[in-house]
Amino acid sequence: MNTALDCAIEKVEREAWFDLFAAAPDDYVQSSKVSYTRLGTNIALANHGTPIAEFNRVLGLGMEEPASEAELEQAIAWMNEHASPSYALQIAPTARPNTIDKWIQANDLERVGNGLAKHYRNALPAENHPLPTTLEVKLMIPHHAVDFGHVVQGGFGLPVSVISWFSALVGRPKWKVYVAYDSHTPVACGAMFLDNNWAWLGIDATLPEYRGRGAQNALIKQRITDGIAAGVIGFTAETGQPPEGEEDKNKSYCNYLRSDFKRLYIRPNYVIKN
Repeated sequence: MNTALDCAIEKVEREAWFDLFAAAPDDYVQSSKVSYTRLGTNIALANHGTPIAEFNRVLGLGMEEPASEAELEQAIAWMNEHASPSYALQIAPTARPNTIDKWIQANDLERVGNGLAKHYRNALPAENHPLPTTLEVKLMIPHHAVDFGHVVQGGFGLPVSVISWFSALVGRPKWKVYVAYDSHTPVACGAMFLDNNWAWLGIDATLPEYRGRGAQNALIKQRITDGIAAGVIGFTAETGQPPEGEEDKNKSYCNYLRSDFKRLYIRPNYVIKN
Protein backbone atom coordinates (compact mmCIF):
# COMPACT_ATOMS: atom_id res chain seq x y z
CA MET A 1 0.00 0.00 0.00
CA ASN A 2 1.51 3.34 -0.96
CA THR A 3 1.56 6.32 1.34
CA ALA A 4 1.22 10.05 0.84
CA LEU A 5 4.96 10.41 1.41
CA ASP A 6 5.87 7.76 -1.16
CA CYS A 7 3.57 9.41 -3.67
CA ALA A 8 4.98 12.89 -2.99
CA ILE A 9 8.60 11.89 -3.55
CA GLU A 10 7.77 9.89 -6.66
CA LYS A 11 5.74 12.78 -8.06
CA VAL A 12 8.39 15.49 -7.64
CA GLU A 13 11.01 13.22 -9.19
CA ARG A 14 8.68 12.44 -12.08
CA GLU A 15 8.03 16.14 -12.73
CA ALA A 16 11.75 16.95 -12.52
CA TRP A 17 12.63 14.41 -15.19
CA PHE A 18 9.74 15.44 -17.41
CA ASP A 19 10.83 19.08 -17.22
CA LEU A 20 14.45 18.11 -17.80
CA PHE A 21 13.44 16.51 -21.09
CA ALA A 22 11.22 19.48 -21.95
CA ALA A 23 14.28 21.75 -21.55
CA ALA A 24 16.29 19.96 -24.25
CA PRO A 25 17.23 22.29 -27.15
CA ASP A 26 15.68 21.46 -30.50
CA ASP A 27 18.98 20.52 -32.14
CA TYR A 28 19.76 18.10 -29.33
CA VAL A 29 16.27 16.60 -29.53
CA GLN A 30 16.74 15.93 -33.23
CA SER A 31 20.30 14.61 -33.09
CA SER A 32 19.68 12.33 -30.09
CA LYS A 33 16.14 11.29 -31.02
CA VAL A 34 14.70 12.53 -27.74
CA SER A 35 11.05 11.79 -26.98
CA TYR A 36 8.94 12.14 -23.85
CA THR A 37 5.26 11.92 -23.06
CA ARG A 38 2.69 11.51 -20.32
CA LEU A 39 0.84 8.23 -20.21
CA GLY A 40 -1.93 8.98 -17.75
CA THR A 41 -0.15 9.73 -14.48
CA ASN A 42 3.07 8.13 -15.74
CA ILE A 43 5.85 9.60 -17.85
CA ALA A 44 7.91 7.89 -20.52
CA LEU A 45 11.37 9.13 -21.49
CA ALA A 46 13.48 8.16 -24.49
CA ASN A 47 16.92 9.30 -25.61
CA HIS A 48 18.84 7.32 -28.24
CA GLY A 49 21.86 9.62 -27.90
CA THR A 50 22.33 8.43 -24.32
CA PRO A 51 21.25 4.78 -24.44
CA ILE A 52 21.16 4.10 -20.70
CA ALA A 53 18.19 3.32 -18.47
CA GLU A 54 18.24 6.69 -16.66
CA PHE A 55 17.36 8.42 -19.95
CA ASN A 56 15.12 5.65 -21.30
CA ARG A 57 12.48 4.65 -18.75
CA VAL A 58 8.93 4.86 -17.43
CA LEU A 59 8.22 6.48 -14.05
CA GLY A 60 5.12 6.75 -11.88
CA LEU A 61 3.19 3.60 -12.69
CA GLY A 62 0.67 2.81 -9.94
CA MET A 63 1.62 5.66 -7.62
CA GLU A 64 -0.99 8.42 -7.85
CA GLU A 65 -3.75 6.02 -8.82
CA PRO A 66 -3.95 2.25 -9.22
CA ALA A 67 -2.39 1.00 -12.44
CA SER A 68 -4.06 -1.29 -14.92
CA GLU A 69 -2.55 -3.99 -17.07
CA ALA A 70 -3.58 -1.93 -20.10
CA GLU A 71 -1.45 0.98 -18.82
CA LEU A 72 1.54 -1.29 -18.39
CA GLU A 73 1.11 -2.61 -21.92
CA GLN A 74 0.74 0.96 -23.24
CA ALA A 75 4.00 1.95 -21.54
CA ILE A 76 5.84 -1.03 -23.01
CA ALA A 77 4.46 -0.33 -26.49
CA TRP A 78 5.53 3.33 -26.35
CA MET A 79 9.03 2.44 -25.17
CA ASN A 80 9.41 -0.24 -27.83
CA GLU A 81 8.60 2.38 -30.46
CA HIS A 82 10.58 5.34 -29.13
CA ALA A 83 13.28 4.33 -26.65
CA SER A 84 16.69 2.76 -26.75
CA PRO A 85 16.49 -1.05 -26.35
CA SER A 86 18.17 -0.62 -22.95
CA TYR A 87 15.06 1.01 -21.49
CA ALA A 88 13.64 0.13 -18.09
CA LEU A 89 10.32 0.33 -16.30
CA GLN A 90 10.85 1.55 -12.75
CA ILE A 91 7.95 0.51 -10.57
CA ALA A 92 7.99 1.42 -6.89
CA PRO A 93 7.26 -1.45 -4.49
CA THR A 94 4.40 0.66 -3.09
CA ALA A 95 2.68 0.85 -6.49
CA ARG A 96 -0.93 -0.31 -6.72
CA PRO A 97 -2.63 -2.73 -7.28
CA ASN A 98 -0.91 -5.75 -5.74
CA THR A 99 -1.53 -7.74 -8.94
CA ILE A 100 1.08 -5.61 -10.71
CA ASP A 101 3.73 -8.29 -10.11
CA LYS A 102 1.64 -10.79 -12.08
CA TRP A 103 1.31 -8.32 -14.96
CA ILE A 104 5.05 -7.76 -14.98
CA GLN A 105 5.63 -11.49 -15.41
CA ALA A 106 2.87 -11.82 -17.99
CA ASN A 107 4.51 -9.10 -20.12
CA ASP A 108 7.93 -10.82 -20.12
CA LEU A 109 9.60 -8.28 -17.85
CA GLU A 110 12.32 -9.28 -15.41
CA ARG A 111 14.03 -7.47 -12.58
CA VAL A 112 17.68 -6.55 -13.13
CA GLY A 113 20.37 -5.04 -10.94
CA ASN A 114 19.97 -3.67 -7.45
CA GLY A 115 17.57 -0.86 -8.38
CA LEU A 116 17.48 2.68 -7.03
CA ALA A 117 17.42 3.69 -3.38
CA LYS A 118 14.75 6.35 -2.83
CA HIS A 119 15.78 8.79 -0.10
CA TYR A 120 13.74 11.31 1.89
CA ARG A 121 14.65 14.14 4.23
CA ASN A 122 12.52 16.56 6.23
CA ALA A 123 13.04 20.33 6.14
CA LEU A 124 15.22 20.71 9.20
CA PRO A 125 18.41 22.76 8.65
CA ALA A 126 21.47 20.84 7.50
CA GLU A 127 24.45 20.55 9.78
CA ASN A 128 27.94 21.52 8.71
CA HIS A 129 30.22 18.71 7.62
CA PRO A 130 32.98 18.07 10.21
CA LEU A 131 35.58 18.49 7.42
CA PRO A 132 34.38 21.45 5.34
CA THR A 133 35.55 21.62 1.74
CA THR A 134 37.78 24.31 0.31
CA LEU A 135 35.68 24.34 -2.84
CA GLU A 136 33.22 27.20 -3.37
CA VAL A 137 29.59 26.39 -4.20
CA LYS A 138 27.80 28.90 -6.44
CA LEU A 139 24.22 29.20 -7.65
CA MET A 140 24.45 29.34 -11.43
CA ILE A 141 23.28 32.22 -13.60
CA PRO A 142 22.67 31.86 -17.36
CA HIS A 143 25.94 33.63 -18.22
CA HIS A 144 27.89 30.71 -16.68
CA ALA A 145 25.45 27.93 -17.59
CA VAL A 146 27.96 26.05 -19.71
CA ASP A 147 30.06 25.38 -16.57
CA PHE A 148 27.22 23.19 -15.30
CA GLY A 149 26.87 21.41 -18.64
CA HIS A 150 30.60 20.67 -18.80
CA VAL A 151 30.70 19.18 -15.29
CA VAL A 152 27.64 17.00 -15.95
CA GLN A 153 29.22 15.69 -19.12
CA GLY A 154 32.66 15.13 -17.63
CA GLY A 155 31.50 13.85 -14.26
CA PHE A 156 29.18 11.22 -15.71
CA GLY A 157 31.22 10.47 -18.82
CA LEU A 158 28.30 11.31 -21.11
CA PRO A 159 28.48 12.34 -24.79
CA VAL A 160 29.68 15.90 -25.38
CA SER A 161 26.30 16.68 -26.96
CA VAL A 162 24.62 16.73 -23.51
CA ILE A 163 26.44 19.95 -22.55
CA SER A 164 23.89 22.18 -24.29
CA TRP A 165 21.01 20.16 -22.83
CA PHE A 166 22.00 20.41 -19.18
CA SER A 167 23.17 24.00 -19.58
CA ALA A 168 19.58 24.83 -20.55
CA LEU A 169 18.42 24.15 -16.97
CA VAL A 170 20.22 27.21 -15.62
CA GLY A 171 17.66 29.97 -15.10
CA ARG A 172 14.75 27.70 -15.97
CA PRO A 173 11.64 28.07 -13.74
CA LYS A 174 11.51 25.61 -10.82
CA TRP A 175 15.22 24.80 -11.10
CA LYS A 176 18.17 25.87 -8.95
CA VAL A 177 21.47 24.74 -10.39
CA TYR A 178 24.79 24.74 -8.54
CA VAL A 179 28.46 24.31 -9.38
CA ALA A 180 31.40 23.86 -7.00
CA TYR A 181 34.58 25.62 -8.07
CA ASP A 182 38.25 25.11 -7.30
CA SER A 183 39.29 28.74 -7.73
CA HIS A 184 37.87 29.44 -11.21
CA THR A 185 37.61 25.82 -12.31
CA PRO A 186 34.16 24.16 -12.25
CA VAL A 187 34.64 20.72 -10.70
CA ALA A 188 31.31 19.43 -9.32
CA CYS A 189 27.61 20.12 -9.64
CA GLY A 190 24.11 19.40 -8.39
CA ALA A 191 20.60 20.57 -9.20
CA MET A 192 17.33 21.07 -7.32
CA PHE A 193 13.83 20.99 -8.81
CA LEU A 194 11.08 22.68 -6.77
CA ASP A 195 7.41 21.77 -7.19
CA ASN A 196 4.48 22.19 -4.79
CA ASN A 197 6.78 22.75 -1.80
CA TRP A 198 8.77 19.59 -2.51
CA ALA A 199 12.32 19.41 -3.79
CA TRP A 200 14.09 16.79 -5.86
CA LEU A 201 17.89 16.76 -5.68
CA GLY A 202 19.79 15.22 -8.54
CA ILE A 203 22.33 15.53 -11.35
CA ASP A 204 25.12 15.18 -8.79
CA ALA A 205 28.44 14.90 -10.62
CA THR A 206 32.09 15.48 -9.76
CA LEU A 207 35.03 15.42 -12.14
CA PRO A 208 37.12 12.30 -11.41
CA GLU A 209 40.24 14.20 -10.33
CA TYR A 210 38.28 16.21 -7.73
CA ARG A 211 36.42 13.37 -6.01
CA GLY A 212 36.90 12.92 -2.29
CA ARG A 213 37.20 16.65 -1.56
CA GLY A 214 33.75 17.17 -0.06
CA ALA A 215 32.09 18.81 -3.05
CA GLN A 216 28.88 16.80 -2.92
CA ASN A 217 28.45 17.23 0.83
CA ALA A 218 28.65 21.00 0.33
CA LEU A 219 26.30 20.91 -2.67
CA ILE A 220 23.70 18.89 -0.76
CA LYS A 221 23.87 21.26 2.22
CA GLN A 222 23.50 24.35 0.02
CA ARG A 223 20.45 22.92 -1.74
CA ILE A 224 18.81 21.99 1.57
CA THR A 225 19.46 25.48 2.93
CA ASP A 226 18.11 27.21 -0.18
CA GLY A 227 15.16 24.82 -0.41
CA ILE A 228 14.09 25.54 3.16
CA ALA A 229 14.33 29.28 2.43
CA ALA A 230 12.05 28.71 -0.57
CA GLY A 231 9.39 26.96 1.56
CA VAL A 232 10.25 23.32 0.85
CA ILE A 233 8.62 20.86 3.27
CA GLY A 234 10.44 17.73 2.10
CA PHE A 235 13.41 16.67 -0.01
CA THR A 236 14.02 13.56 -2.05
CA ALA A 237 16.87 12.06 -4.03
CA GLU A 238 17.78 8.68 -5.41
CA THR A 239 21.06 6.83 -5.75
CA GLY A 240 22.07 3.41 -6.93
CA GLN A 241 21.32 0.76 -4.33
CA PRO A 242 24.61 -0.89 -3.32
CA PRO A 243 24.80 -4.65 -2.80
CA GLU A 244 23.82 -5.69 0.72
CA GLY A 245 26.71 -5.16 3.10
CA GLU A 246 28.55 -2.83 0.70
CA GLU A 247 26.60 0.35 1.33
CA ASP A 248 29.63 2.15 2.72
CA LYS A 249 31.45 1.71 -0.61
CA ASN A 250 28.92 3.81 -2.54
CA LYS A 251 29.88 7.46 -2.05
CA SER A 252 26.65 8.94 -3.41
CA TYR A 253 24.56 6.70 -1.17
CA CYS A 254 26.67 7.63 1.87
CA ASN A 255 26.62 11.35 1.05
CA TYR A 256 22.84 11.44 1.34
CA LEU A 257 22.69 9.33 4.49
CA ARG A 258 25.34 11.58 6.02
CA SER A 259 23.08 14.55 5.25
CA ASP A 260 20.20 13.00 7.26
CA PHE A 261 18.30 11.50 4.34
CA LYS A 262 16.59 8.18 5.05
CA ARG A 263 16.19 5.40 2.53
CA LEU A 264 12.47 4.71 2.30
CA TYR A 265 12.52 1.89 -0.23
CA ILE A 266 14.31 0.40 -3.22
CA ARG A 267 12.72 0.93 -6.63
CA PRO A 268 13.64 -1.93 -8.95
CA ASN A 269 14.36 -1.83 -12.67
CA TYR A 270 12.39 -4.11 -14.97
CA VAL A 271 13.47 -4.85 -18.53
CA ILE A 272 12.14 -7.02 -21.34
CA LYS A 273 13.56 -10.53 -21.16
CA ASN A 274 16.05 -11.41 -23.89
